[in-house]
Amino acid sequence: MIEVFDLDRKKVAILENASSLTETQKLNDVGSFSFSLPDDDDKVQYCNAYWFVRYDGGDLYRITSSDIATGDTGSIVYECEHVIGTLIDDIMFGQHVVGNTGTFTTDVINYVLNNQTVANWQLDVCDFTNEYEYGWSGENLLQALFSIPALFSVAYKWEFDTDVYPWEMSLKLINEASTPSFYIRAQKNLLSKSTTSNFGDICTKLYVLGYGEGVNQLTIADANGGDAFLLAPQAVIDEYGTITKQFVDRKFEDAESLLQRGQTILDELVNPTISNEFDLVDLYPYTGDEIDKASLGDIARLTIDDTQTFITQIVYNHDVVGDMKLTLKTRVLDVASTIADIADRQRIEQVYSQGATQLYAQSIQSNATSTKPLRLNFYIPDEMRIINSVKAKIQLEPFRTYSQATEGGGGSTSTSGGGGSSTNTSSSGGGGTNTSSSGGSSTPTSSASSKSTTVINGGDLKTGYTTLAPTSLKDSGITDGHYHEYYAYYQSNTRHKHDAPDFVHSHGMQHTHDVSIASHTHSVSSSSHTHSVSVPSHTHGVTLPDHTHMIEQGIFEFGSPTSGGIYINGVLKATMGTDVEIDITDFLVSGGEIPRGQWHTVEILPNDLSYITVDMFTQGFIQSRGVNTV
Repeated sequence: MIEVFDLDRKKVAILENASSLTETQKLNDVGSFSFSLPDDDDKVQYCNAYWFVRYDGGDLYRITSSDIATGDTGSIVYECEHVIGTLIDDIMFGQHVVGNTGTFTTDVINYVLNNQTVANWQLDVCDFTNEYEYGWSGENLLQALFSIPALFSVAYKWEFDTDVYPWEMSLKLINEASTPSFYIRAQKNLLSKSTTSNFGDICTKLYVLGYGEGVNQLTIADANGGDAFLLAPQAVIDEYGTITKQFVDRKFEDAESLLQRGQTILDELVNPTISNEFDLVDLYPYTGDEIDKASLGDIARLTIDDTQTFITQIVYNHDVVGDMKLTLKTRVLDVASTIADIADRQRIEQVYSQGATQLYAQSIQSNATSTKPLRLNFYIPDEMRIINSVKAKIQLEPFRTYSQATEGGGGSTSTSGGGGSSTNTSSSGGGGTNTSSSGGSSTPTSSASSKSTTVINGGDLKTGYTTLAPTSLKDSGITDGHYHEYYAYYQSNTRHKHDAPDFVHSHGMQHTHDVSIASHTHSVSSSSHTHSVSVPSHTHGVTLPDHTHMIEQGIFEFGSPTSGGIYINGVLKATMGTDVEIDITDFLVSGGEIPRGQWHTVEILPNDLSYITVDMFTQGFIQSRGVNTV
């Protein structure tokens, strides 16, 4: 009986006329279910795309396609997929990185499920506590979910419960050493058997790799005598020849542990994979014997030859009661397929979740002097597991400035310091007689005339004046003038005055001078002497007025550096010329290794004013750690 449910999971019909019911369950894959319905069945209207169907209370499937066959016995064949396929409908848009230290498998699964548009699924049980980091870009949720245990080195199985809603999933560990839960018995439940041996899985030379990437990836060489590969026994090589494969398990960070894991894998690959298909009668519904119930991932034992195998696929033909076909394999995981998947898959988590080679550069350009070095700081994180090289290119050039003041002119004022309080004496001089050349024998004649007007007022004659004799000019021989006569008498202790009338008069005179200078010389005698000058203590005051200077832009160089010292973390490690390319990896080593999780310094100290350029390049392998993704 097939039940039909709409998109809201509401039961809408029961398909009584369905036939050709085939259900296929696959280990760690999407199961399928198919059935046919007459094309004229009224219930066809309920068989719509993505509606849900369930057979006899089993797992839930959704309709994904229909194939219509017309004719007298026309029918429609419907193909359905397990509802785990609903996770294909959502994608993880953009870049997603999750996991690493402190983030366990359960957290990663929930991270994926939290990207559902409709929360159809939730996690029930997870048996794993790994702390791998994963990254996805544009993956659908089902691909992301199935990739989570893909790196596990142990057997696992996904289980789904669609009897509840939201539907539940569990990630379980398969115990390969557990007691068989299903037995195949001749003349009881075995109908037929076919065996396939896959020789393509054989490997006789296996390279084993752990964490890392590229040249930085961990190998087993350190624990295997320098060889990064393992060899099968010589008898197997003689039988099959040299068949080389590579196995990668990035959770291993120790070469010895990786070696042990690699040997286990090689032991499985030296023999072909045996795949058995059995047509069986499913006895469980009739006997109620739990030990005869077949489940994916369970261990099944063949009583015929006592071979222990694992159930990897179950196909039920529900048209025939108890008709069941099992696919059993001697290995629950197809190691060869896993190796191929890892080699072919180009997922982000494969390339980057365990780590990646990092290439980064730093540079600095600045002036330095013979006492003040140029300094470059750089950081090496704890996560850098391997440092391949740290290289530097260093160049010394003349010191640089980018502007200078223009030349000054005019209006300059200088201020002297205090002075004075000193006496300076010149050298002695004099003590000689100097004679000028002779002159004379010339008679210069001058002539002059003058005229003046004098106003004489009457006045008092003061006591004590002497008696003036009468003066007459008429007797002087000058006939063109005039004269005045007056008398003054001195009378002792007698105060008297002369009253004279005021008069105005003028004098006019013209005369010449005849002078004759005889020939003669001049003699000057200077006595011996010194000069003494005393300057008192004093200062000079200068006032500088407000002014500006024009700036000339350009590149102006000073100094001529010829060498420099290279200091690493404050210690001189090397000397250089003006241009050098140098590997400073060994200079960083302290205590046998380069310290991680700290800052380091490179300093260049030139022997003269210098403009220094340092370009540094670091190559190393960083393993992602921590919980942050930003």
